[in-house]
Amino acid sequence: MYAGLETNNLPEQQTLTIQQAIDLGVEHHNAGRLPEAENVYNQILQAEPDQPVALHLLGVIAHQVGKNDIAVDLISKALAIKPDFAEAHNNLGNALKDLGKLDEAVASYNKALAIKPDFAEAHYNLGLTLQEMGRRDEAFKCNRRAVTLDPENNLLWAGLAQSITGLSFTSVDDDIWEVLLNLIERPTVRPASVVGPVISALQCHPSFLQVLELTSQKKRAVDFAYGDAAAQLSAIPLLLRIMELAPISDLKIERMLTFLRRAMLAGTMSEKFEDNGMPFAAALALQCFTNEYIYPETEAETSDVKKLEQQVEALVEKKLDVAPFIVAALGVYRPLHAYSWSQELRDREWGDDIKDVVERQISEPLEEQSLRSQIIFLTPIKDTVSNSVREQYEENPYPRWVKTGLSHKGKSIRGVLQGAPLQFDLGDYTSPEKPEILIAGCGTGQHALTTASRFKGAHVLAVDLSLSSLSYAMRKTNDLALTNIEYAQADIMELSSLDRQFDLIESVGVLHHLGEPLTGWRILVDLLRPGGLMKIGLYSETARQHIVESRSLIAEKGYSSSPEDIGRCRQEFIEMAEGGNEGIKKVAGSRDFYSLSACRDLLFHVQEHLFTLPQIKSSLKSLKLEFLGFEMENQDTMRKFKETNPKKGALTSLSLWNKFELKNPDTFIGMYQFWCKKM
Repeated sequence: MYAGLETNNLPEQQTLTIQQAIDLGVEHHNAGRLPEAENVYNQILQAEPDQPVALHLLGVIAHQVGKNDIAVDLISKALAIKPDFAEAHNNLGNALKDLGKLDEAVASYNKALAIKPDFAEAHYNLGLTLQEMGRRDEAFKCNRRAVTLDPENNLLWAGLAQSITGLSFTSVDDDIWEVLLNLIERPTVRPASVVGPVISALQCHPSFLQVLELTSQKKRAVDFAYGDAAAQLSAIPLLLRIMELAPISDLKIERMLTFLRRAMLAGTMSEKFEDNGMPFAAALALQCFTNEYIYPETEAETSDVKKLEQQVEALVEKKLDVAPFIVAALGVYRPLHAYSWSQELRDREWGDDIKDVVERQISEPLEEQSLRSQIIFLTPIKDTVSNSVREQYEENPYPRWVKTGLSHKGKSIRGVLQGAPLQFDLGDYTSPEKPEILIAGCGTGQHALTTASRFKGAHVLAVDLSLSSLSYAMRKTNDLALTNIEYAQADIMELSSLDRQFDLIESVGVLHHLGEPLTGWRILVDLLRPGGLMKIGLYSETARQHIVESRSLIAEKGYSSSPEDIGRCRQEFIEMAEGGNEGIKKVAGSRDFYSLSACRDLLFHVQEHLFTLPQIKSSLKSLKLEFLGFEMENQDTMRKFKETNPKKGALTSLSLWNKFELKNPDTFIGMYQFWCKKM
């Protein structure tokens, strides 16, 4: 993050003082008019060669356009004149960090903080650098301090989220609950990415830990004091909110929630229910809906659920009240919108204790149904494989999500790709002011929304095979009031008929599900303007050997992709993982293992191709694409690669990356995600 670019209102006059000229330059600078800003700063230096602010701001521009050596030189000159210039120390740290001089960057940030201890941006930048160095605990402290100093700055919250990814809390202080609760509410944070750390913190909460231990004692659900447990958990806002926002990807917690669901149903059937447990009951109904009822269900539960269905139907037909706890109890087992009487239930007045369940389980799915007719039909879907893939995602739109993380502030394409953490060499690339972007395979909209917020002035065309996925994406986009995304149904294999060209095309996790991935990729390249950029995501053959083995086992056992078989397969895999099977343990450690659509995508996909880096290198050559570099969530991996391959140009050598991956097979366990440029 840059600091020291605040601007004042400019007086309307011809002759400007130095301060007024600086303000004019800053106004250009903040608006992204870098040549105009640079011109103003140079004019100031002609009049006053030792003007530290102008030197500093010229250095900031140099850093923004990737000229880090020049940035260090200019900002160092400013600091020689004005040693107590905290903003300049901070921005010098940014340039040093991007040069890979992390120790020197840390020293610069610490100098800024010695001068200005409450400098939130410097705490944030120091945190990012410490994290890149693998010093996670220190990074967390820095980012936590940053959000404490400037709690309305969403970029700082994104930094805090990044710093806790991979952390596991073993002890917590009293303030952590409010910090984590605030974190998952911020628009720049995707709750699913921090479920692990949040759950580890909750296991330090006495009330949560007590219920967790009680539910692990193998008591019968009917003998369990569900009301007391639900009341205890209802008093933990962080637990309720993370359950509402993302699938809980933790086996111990899954078992706890499965048991509590069973006890909740037993209590409902015996009419033993207390209102002080309603917040937890509602949160559990939302959690089960989001994970698509992935938890195992006994025959006794199935029988009781049928009775509950009949009870609710009778109450609705007679226009009698349906108690909120009964709605919640049914909603933890079945999606409420699937019933013929759901609209009648939706149209009733509901209190705050159950309103969100009715909204999420009935109103939103019905809205998606109404949106299907509004989706543009862009191409036919003729390909046999494409039709099979479409059918899968019509049944299970992937992924089901509640809240995603948006960019704090859009930047130009060059600004994003040349800035941290990517830092690509784009040569003479010029960013279009209003880039036309294609998302080829947008799923349920997270990718399109992230991209639309990431690039300034962007107009996004997002296409997918599945109307179910697209209607989900449209509803979420409408909720967020983003107007720069256009959704359409289309098959990548038919896009050659599209009479449009794009500045940027992104297709992540899609090409490997085509019948002919290279043919589809070539079609996308033809839609890209000369010099345009692509972001591609492909499965790694090396990293997915545990998936290959799992799929073979699934075929051997004869499991189908029905919800019932996926559930049975999961339970067998859980037993195998806990029995010591390392490959299956890796599968059970994936976030995708914890919801139905994601598990189907992970293990039961109808079409999947795997790639090696030599194959990708060959494909890039045949498609006349220049490899720019990988985009990675895990910066520890990037740090390790740089330590192993310190020479200039190593980051763009697919041969070196191949050697690295063979020694570190889990490097691309998600997938290869990389950027390339059309030559």
